[in-house]
Amino acid sequence: MDDLRKIVDDDDIEMDMSPMIDMVFLLLIFFVVASAIVDKKVPIDVPEAYYAKVPEDETGRFLISVDKEGSLYVGQDRVTIEQLKERLKPELDFNPKVRIQIRADKMTRHKVTEEIMTACAEVGATDLIFSAFEL
Repeated sequence: MDDLRKIVDDDDIEMDMSPMIDMVFLLLIFFVVASAIVDKKVPIDVPEAYYAKVPEDETGRFLISVDKEGSLYVGQDRVTIEQLKERLKPELDFNPKVRIQIRADKMTRHKVTEEIMTACAEVGATDLIFSAFEL
């Protein structure tokens, strides 16, 4: 019993705080980096559809945005059809199963989306999906 009192009364017992401090700094770095990654998209009035479905897996998509004037955007960069092919080709070389998401304004003419689909087919992209909101 005296041995137990010696252990309990010992003032040298301390908790090592360095793992907790390390963890706090790692969490801080994670949240700073994660908050800096904001997915900015071109403002578009996406159409609504009765049979629209939310994809189960949205990762790994190559996003092409089209405004109502028919201008194409990859990310925030405005591109032509030829530039779209040039950007899409390396993506397909890296991942042949890349999925293309076409986010077109509801006032976009069909001719523009047809040109995008043709350009994708010319470089070998076969998995295309159009964005629409569920009704």
